[in-house]
This record gives sequence, C-alpha cells and structure tokens, in this order.
Amino acid sequence: MNKKIVVILFLIATAFTAAAQTAARKPVDSDFFTQVKRIANLKVLDDNIFFTVSQADKEKNNYTSALYQLTDNKPVRVAKGISDYFFHNKDIIFREARRADADEATPSTVFLKLSYGYGEADEWLKLPFQAAQTEWIDKDTFFYTSSYDHNADHNADKGKNYHIYEELPFWSNGRGDISGRRTQLYFYNKGESRLLSDTLASVSGLKLSPDKQTLVYTLKPAWYGKQPEGSLLVSLDAASLEKKEWNLFEKASYGNITFLNNDEIILTINRSHEHDRIENPGIYRLNIRTGKLTPVYDGAFYAIGNSIGSDIGGAGRSEITFDDKGIRFVTTDVDYAPLIHLAWKDAGITHLSKGRISILEYQPYKDGFLVVALEEQQGAEIYFIDSTGNASPLTAINKPVFDEYNIVKPIEIRFTGQNGNTLNGYVLPPANYEKGRKYPAILDIHGGPKTAYGTVFFHEMQYWANQGYAVFFTNPEGSSGRGSKFSDIRGKVGKTDYNDLMRFTDAVLAQTDFIDAGRLGVTGGSYGGLMTNWIIGHTDRFKAAASQRGISSWLSFSNTSDIGYSFTYSYWGADIWKSGQGLWEASPLKYADKVKTPTLFIHSEQDYRCWLVEGLQMYYALQYFDVPSKIVIFKNENHELSRSGKPQNRIKRLEEIKGWFDNYLKEQELK
Repeated sequence: MNKKIVVILFLIATAFTAAAQTAARKPVDSDFFTQVKRIANLKVLDDNIFFTVSQADKEKNNYTSALYQLTDNKPVRVAKGISDYFFHNKDIIFREARRADADEATPSTVFLKLSYGYGEADEWLKLPFQAAQTEWIDKDTFFYTSSYDHNADHNADKGKNYHIYEELPFWSNGRGDISGRRTQLYFYNKGESRLLSDTLASVSGLKLSPDKQTLVYTLKPAWYGKQPEGSLLVSLDAASLEKKEWNLFEKASYGNITFLNNDEIILTINRSHEHDRIENPGIYRLNIRTGKLTPVYDGAFYAIGNSIGSDIGGAGRSEITFDDKGIRFVTTDVDYAPLIHLAWKDAGITHLSKGRISILEYQPYKDGFLVVALEEQQGAEIYFIDSTGNASPLTAINKPVFDEYNIVKPIEIRFTGQNGNTLNGYVLPPANYEKGRKYPAILDIHGGPKTAYGTVFFHEMQYWANQGYAVFFTNPEGSSGRGSKFSDIRGKVGKTDYNDLMRFTDAVLAQTDFIDAGRLGVTGGSYGGLMTNWIIGHTDRFKAAASQRGISSWLSFSNTSDIGYSFTYSYWGADIWKSGQGLWEASPLKYADKVKTPTLFIHSEQDYRCWLVEGLQMYYALQYFDVPSKIVIFKNENHELSRSGKPQNRIKRLEEIKGWFDNYLKEQELK
C-alpha cells in the first residue's frame, strides 16, 4: 500500500479515536468543583513532605480538611481536621480552636501534638484566651496576637439585637462588625501574658529573627474614629521588650517581612498613597541595627504574589526566600505565575521555573524547589522544579478526576489595546462543537481590577463551555502582570479598560468561526460586575448580562463599602465632596436609563466589599425602566461566594447564571 495512504488512514483513525475519547468524557457540571481538592501549607521536615488537602462536601454543605504526607510518591493521610500546622522538635503541632465550655469563663486556644508515628493527637498547650498569630521562642515563651473590642464593656450584647458603629470602617467583608475591634500584641512567659501594644492600636505580620532575639511587625497607630491609612514598622527586643518604630516614609504600608539574618530584613513597602498613583510595592533591605535602608527593586514590572484568578486553586503563600546572590519569590507575569530570582547586584531577573506553570506556593528542596501549582487545565498538584527549571509532578491527587471530564483547551487571541499595547486573551470553544455551526458566547471579566486571568482551569468557564457556550476572557489595562504603569488606570475606569474589552471582543469574532455575534453575553464579579454594569449602559451588542457583586454607583460605594473611601481615592484621586459630579459621571447607575440588555444580578447579604445596595440600585433602575431583570440574593454569604461560599450556594449561583443565558442566548437560536 502507498505510504501516503497509510499515513492518511493512520491520522484518520487517530482523529476518530481522539474524538471518541473526548465524547466519552463526562461534561463539567455545576458541582464539578466539589470533586477538586485544594492543596496548601506545603512544608518539609527532614526531607519529609507534608501538606493539607481541603475539599467541598456537597451533601454536608461545608468543607473538610486533612493533613497529608507524601510517602513513596503517594499522599498518605496523617490526620483529619487540620488546616494549618507547624513543627516543634520534630513534632507536628496544630491548632484546635474551642469555644468556651460550660465550666470555662472565656474561650480558649488549644494546640495538639502529633509525634512521629502519629496515631492520636495529644494536648500540647492550652491557653485561656483566643490566640491568632504566634511567634515561638519556645513552648513557654512566645509572642501572639489576639482580637480585642474596646467597646465590649458598654456593648455587652453587641451583635445580638442591634449594631453600634463609632468608627470607619465599621464592617469588613468576611469579618462582619469591626467597629472598636483591634488586634493586640502580647508576650506570653510561663503562664503570664503581658500586653505590648496600645489598646487602640492594631498589629499584624509578626516575624521573629532566627536567633529569636528580635520581633518585627507592622502597626496601625492608635486611632478612634477614622482608621489611619498606611502603617508603621516596629522592631522589638525579645529580652527587654523595648520597641523602635521605623517610620521610613511619609505615607507607606509594610508587608512580606522576611529575616535575611539576625540583623537584616527584606520587606515590601507600598508607597502608592505617597506617590498618589497605583503601583506595585517596592522591595527593600533594612538593617534593624544600623537603620540602613537599601532599595532592592522598585516593583516596576514584577510584584510579589500570584494574582492569577482561579475558583479551584489552593490557599497559596508567596513567601520570600533567599540565597547569597539575591531573593526568590512567586510573581505574576502577564497570565501565569512563575518563581523568579531577583539579584542583589543589579535587580536582574532570572526565571527559576519554565513553561506556563502558575505557582501557588513553594519551598526550597534539595537542589530545587517543591511547589503547589496549577498547570494548563488541571487541578493543583505538587511538583518538583529542578535546577534547570523543569517541573516534574510528584502527585496525581486531582489528575484522575480531571482525566474523566471533558476539559476544553483555550485558544489564544492577540489584539491591539486602546493605548497601542499588544495584548492577548483566550477563548474556550464549546465542548464538542461542530465545525460550521455558530454558538452563543460569554465574555467573562475578572475582578480587581489589579488581578489577571491565566490559562489555568477555571470551573465556571469550563461549566459554561460544557453547556454549549464559547467563553472568552482577557486582561485589559488595569490588570496585574504587566507592570505598574499598565495597572495604573486612575481616572480611566470605564474608559481605557472598556475599550480594551470591546477591542478584544472584536478580535475574538474576527479570529474564530464558531461564535454567533448576535448571541453574546457578558458577566463578571466585583470589578467585573462594575464593568458588566458599565457595558450594558454603553452598548447593546450583548444580548444578556449577569452582573455579580459589582458596583453601580461610586457615590454609594465610597460611603458604604469596607474599603470604599480608600479604594475610591486609589482609582479616582478624589472623594464625593471634591468630585461628586465626576464620580457620578463614572457610575454605571447614571446610564441605567440607556440599558436594553436583560440582566441578572447576583449578590450576597453579607458582602461588605460591594454592599448589597450596589446590586439593588442597578436592579431597581432596570425594573423602573422596564428592562427584563432579576436579582438573586444569597443569605449568609459574602464577597467570596464564588470561591469559598457554601457548596450548595456556589452550585445555585452557576445554575442561575446558566439559566439566564439559556433564556436569552440559546432561545434566540430557536427563534
């Protein structure tokens, strides 16, 4: 037989086999995320690898967690109910928070111990108070933080029948009422606790030096009423308990503190407020003995942390580590999150990981690194990154589940942004789509705006793709991953970013042949909800919309959100008294009388980031102007509904959005 014919027959057979395998795979449904395990808290003890695994329980409507050890390349469960832990003298110590028992006057904090060989956990230490962060000198001597309400004495039944607010902010998303609440610093020494901070101040970010002689932390100075912006840096002598405040810049916030040695720390300093613009924090080196502050990197392009969005990823901790030539950290590079090395000498950047792997957290290990990461369209796994940057999987915790399902691969789309930048985005084609047929499509807009979409698995998008939709997404100007200048859209929200999104939509329609331009939908959450609200007031090209936890009016947002006044100032450089008309002009609500797009609103009762009033105002307006609209309000949920809300509510949210788009996009095909 002719060789060409043999090759053609082989390719046809291979294509049919691949198509059959794809068709045989299960569709990604609204509850798929409940099968995905989140991996976090990766730690190493004597070359033994430990980590935690958490998972949604659909039936019990909660989340479970457990501690695992990697043994002979297999995950072996050590103990249930552990979400965080640390090592002490080769024992595993973890926290068991207890509420006050009948015979206890106050809540307590209990630490349990698992010794080598494991078995049942024994009580290691019981404290007659609620301890938050701890930095240990030894078992009997340590620093800790604890929450305190300075209104507690005269508000004994606060939260039962009424709310009393006396400060700003007065509530916080995921925390509820915070008026009067402070985080205080204590020193515990053999059963005695000593308060080290002002009762009206608040501390965070404790770090103890390697020799356990110096504690460094950040401090919000004492306030009553409006909380001050920024923070101070404080170092404390562990022996004398004497403190020194490091007010290094006029207006700054400090974070990511790491000891290089007993005398020096590496930290990030955010000077956005001082410079009056949005920018990445700079990286500095401070000698706490001499006071010498040395700039290491200005953050012009690379910022510390993975800001790639995902609704199935792990917790992720982007710690700083170092070698003799510089520091290492996880960053965001356009649309993935690599591990990089920053040189002391010239701030030169070297990528320590290859490919488009998005790292959630990492640990130095042998001659390379252990990482928890998302790669391509898979769930989180543990990988070993060798000295050449190549990643090898050490686990297959999520892979068997993902291999059973019809996971769609994204297609890259390149386009030119409003300001001439060459940008990119992606399209997920409908699962098992037929060539020559046109399908409805959904533009999905990320939150932030200083976050980013990547090529990693996103459950909601895969669900819609498996329901017969194309899904397209990009990172418009204002997103992270392309440096401070690109992220700074102060005064341009709804302008440059809107134009980028429309240009991207045009490029998607021009570069694909399976999307029906007459059946486009748009959705997004938080900033994505704001942009959805804005889009429907400025164009009719989208035939349906689903606005989630968004902003409808900068006027109400700035005076109700837990971050309202600071966030509004960051993105507009003003408040409603200085630029009330300007903020109204930039508010989607102003243009609600122009909306023709049927719109679903998704909001949560306890969302104090984009408070319920933001969804209600826009819904009210559309109802007033006779635009088909609907609002779904989730009880006992907050801004994090789509990522960590109760499993059954997360499923309901997805099904409501799908149903709305089905009604206005798929029904149009039948007509």
